Formats: sequence, C-alpha cells, structure tokens
Amino acid sequence: MAQRVSDNLTLFILAAGIGTRLGKLTENRPKALVEINKTPMINLLINKMLGYGFSNFVVNLHHHGKMLESHLLNNFPNLKISFSNEEKMLLDTGGALIKAKEFLRNNDPFLVHNVDIILPFNPCEMLVQHSSRKALMTLAVSQRKSKRKLIFNSENELCGWTNTETGELRKAENYTENNKLLAYSGVQWVSTDYFEIEQRTGRFSIIDSWLDFCHKKPVIAYEHSKVGWFDLGNESKIQEAERFSKS
Repeated sequence: MAQRVSDNLTLFILAAGIGTRLGKLTENRPKALVEINKTPMINLLINKMLGYGFSNFVVNLHHHGKMLESHLLNNFPNLKISFSNEEKMLLDTGGALIKAKEFLRNNDPFLVHNVDIILPFNPCEMLVQHSSRKALMTLAVSQRKSKRKLIFNSENELCGWTNTETGELRKAENYTENNKLLAYSGVQWVSTDYFEIEQRTGRFSIIDSWLDFCHKKPVIAYEHSKVGWFDLGNESKIQEAERFSKS
C-alpha cells in the first residue's frame, strides 16, 4: 500500500501550457488530455495521487481550457477540483502560483506538479523531508543530462542556477563554491509562507522566487533516481514512457 501521511493533501497541477513540442497532438486539445497508453496524462496523475492521500485538486487552464475543465468535471464528478483561469495570458510557473493562491493559501504545504511529468517515487516521501527541514520549497531533482541546472550546497540547499551550455550563472545570496548541480524534475512541495513573501504578480518564473528567497528560508533538494522519470513534452518521450510502463 502506498505511503500516506494524510488523507487531505492538496495538489496544484500545472496544465495551462500550449504543448507546442507535441505538434498536432495539441492542435485540438490541451496537452493534459494527450494520451499515454490510451489514458489522458492528467487522469493518470490524478488517479496516482488519489492513492497517496490527495483529495483537493487545483488545475490551471489556458489552451483549450474549457475542454479540460469539462473533461475533469465529467470524469471525476466526486472530486474537489478548483480551476485557476489563465485564459487571457499564460503566467508561467511563478505567476500561476500567485494567480491560484486563493485555492492554495489554506492548504499548508501543497504539492505542485507539472501535468506532463511522470514521477518514479511517492511524493509523500518528499513531504516528510520538507516538513523536517521546515523548508520554503522542496524540489524534486536528479542527476541527468540537462543544460539548465540548479546549484545546491553541501546541506542540499539551493544557492544558484546555471546554464551549462551558455555559461550563464545566477548566484543566490547564500551561494557557495562547494556545490553540486542537479536538474529540476517538475515537482515541488511549497509552504504557504511563500504567499507572504512573494510580492510579484503577473507573468514570472518560479525560479526567480527560489533564488530570491532561498537565503531566507531553505529551498531544498529531494534527489531521486532518473529511472522511471519522464517529461512527456514530445512524442518520442510519450512513446518511451508507454514502452517503460509495459515492460
């Protein structure tokens, strides 16, 4: 049986993306409804999280937003699902959180999960670490090929960001040379303290928040195996995930 730490956990699903890399698959439907082994990816995510004790769901909407909203209400009629509408403008990861805070601010902490990510582990394992470290955010990360890397110190606390291809380096106030580079996996636990300290609105990346606040309250790494982790951002990755799930 899946490890559960509560039966009242909240999940914010980032599902507003246009899904450009998926080409024709998202011309007439939202990315969240692209199928993996004949099941929409958002259905796979919700069903998995129900087993871990999640009962409150928030979903942001943009591309074919009405279609996604109708699909979820029809397929999960007994679930508590709230919708954060970004129809007028995509707000990126940071802006999406601020837009949805009315649904999230009373649920401390809550999990944020990109709709097109498959995790190889139980996120409740992350929550135990998040709570024990009293972190602002806990980020799922792994050692894998990626040009964009987060920089963590010896205490697994975020202290910077870099693009290894261009050499760009962004140092937080707690930056140290004694560090390790890890790739973000699209999943994070967030403490509602975040809403008290973030003053930005509109469109912005959550990376800006991580780097601005990590010296005040820890933003920590939860390192997982890259085996079984999939970013379903293109057709080849979807096919790879389908083969893996059948193996």
